[in-house]
Amino acid sequence: MNKTIASLIVATTLFSGSALASVNQGLNLIVTPQKGGAWVTVEKDGAPQAGLDVTVKGGQKQHYTTSESGRVFVYSSFEAARSMTFEVSDEDGTTVSTQRFISSNRS
Repeated sequence: MNKTIASLIVATTLFSGSALASVNQGLNLIVTPQKGGAWVTVEKDGAPQAGLDVTVKGGQKQHYTTSESGRVFVYSSFEAARSMTFEVSDEDGTTVSTQRFISSNRS
């Protein structure tokens, strides 16, 4: 019984570690919607990426540049809530995009 439990714990730990390792590899675009905009974080292999151009599509095209922490706040200029597409490319030409729903900027 104890060997079975120990084997399950070891297998779970190994699987979790490999799953987490694959999440942090490559270029990641993390979008956290907020009222009137969204925080965008860009990481590559788990490290923040400064100076990358983040393009936002959702009616009109907007461009923002990530800070030293790999983050930028993207403002929504629309009164109504809508989906927006966020896209970033690194210096290697790797492009990642994602779409998020952004609530309106009304109070």
